[in-house]
Amino acid sequence: MGVPFQVSFLLLALFGFVQSGVMPEQKCKLDDKKCLVSAFQKMVPVFMAGIPEADIAVLDPMEMDDVSFDIAGFQFSLKGGRLKGLKNSVIDDVDWDTKKKILSFVFHSAVSAKGHYTAGGQLLILPISGDGDSSLKLSNVKLLENLEIKAFIHYDIVKDSEGKDHIKPKKFHFDFEVKEGAHFHLSNLFNGNKELSDNLLKFINENWYQVSNEFGRPFTNVAAKAIYKNIVKYFEKVPIQDITVA
Repeated sequence: MGVPFQVSFLLLALFGFVQSGVMPEQKCKLDDKKCLVSAFQKMVPVFMAGIPEADIAVLDPMEMDDVSFDIAGFQFSLKGGRLKGLKNSVIDDVDWDTKKKILSFVFHSAVSAKGHYTAGGQLLILPISGDGDSSLKLSNVKLLENLEIKAFIHYDIVKDSEGKDHIKPKKFHFDFEVKEGAHFHLSNLFNGNKELSDNLLKFINENWYQVSNEFGRPFTNVAAKAIYKNIVKYFEKVPIQDITVA
C-alpha cells in the first residue's frame, strides 16, 4: 500500500537556487502571493532532486522509513518503501503571515509508492491477510490533481553569528486529501488465493477514497517529516535578506 501524499509537500525549499549555490533565483515580497507561487514552483524540481550545498537530501525518489499502524482493526506495515513523483508537484497557493509567523502553502501532485507489506485484521468491512509486494498509484495524467496537501509551518526569527536574521521552523502540520483516484495492488493476499485476493483488491480500488483518506496519514507523516527536515536545513543556510525583497 502506498501513501496518499499530500506533503507535505512540501515543497518547501524556498524559491529556486542558482546552479552555483543556494542563493534564490527569484526574490519576493512576502505579501506578494503571485510572486511567491511562481518562486516556489521554480524551486520544486530543484529541491526534490536534493541540494548538496545546503545538505538537503533527495526527496524524489524518496526512500521512506518503515511504517506500521493499527487503525480500526486494520494492521499494516510497509518496509523498503519508495515514493516517486513529488518533483512534478504543482503549487496552488502560498501565504506568508509575518505577524503570526506562519508560512502555509497548498500543492497537488501525482505520486506512486512501492514496498514490502504485511497486513492483517479487517479493512473496512472485509478481512485481510497478506505478506508481499505492494504498490500504490495516485495519478491523473491530465490534471495531476489526485493528491492535494495544505501545509503550515510555524516559525521564529533568530540571528546567526553575523547578525543576520533566519527563519527557525518550530512546528509543522498539514492536511491532505486524495481527490482524483487511487489504484492499489497487493501481492500474495490470503496466501495466494486468487479468488479472495481479486475480491479484496476490487473492493479496495472501488473504495479508494475512503481507504486512502482513512488510512493514509501514517504514510504521509513519514514523507512530511523528511520534507520538514529539509526545510529546516534550508532556512538554517539562507538568511531572510537573501530570499526576500524589502
